[in-house]
Amino acid sequence: MRSAVVAGLGGLVIGHVLWLVGIKLATMSGSVAFWVLIVAGVSLVAGVVGGLLGYLAYQRRATAKAAFLWALPMLPVLFSISVLGVTYL
Repeated sequence: MRSAVVAGLGGLVIGHVLWLVGIKLATMSGSVAFWVLIVAGVSLVAGVVGGLLGYLAYQRRATAKAAFLWALPMLPVLFSISVLGVTYL
């Protein structure tokens, strides 16, 4: 149980850092709105892939790996939705 919690927290932190790197690169470009849309799309696709891979790991009883894969795209997807709302509304 402890390993699954640590893996989930690690997934949250790593996903957040990767999203911050992507948004930082997007805001350094000339066309911010375009690159924010690209980062949001990539994070949504990564969310679907992470969810599917996490489900497969859960089926194999690898709970720590499943927790990591489920938590990895969680914050990037939530933050991307927030940034899209601020950018396009």
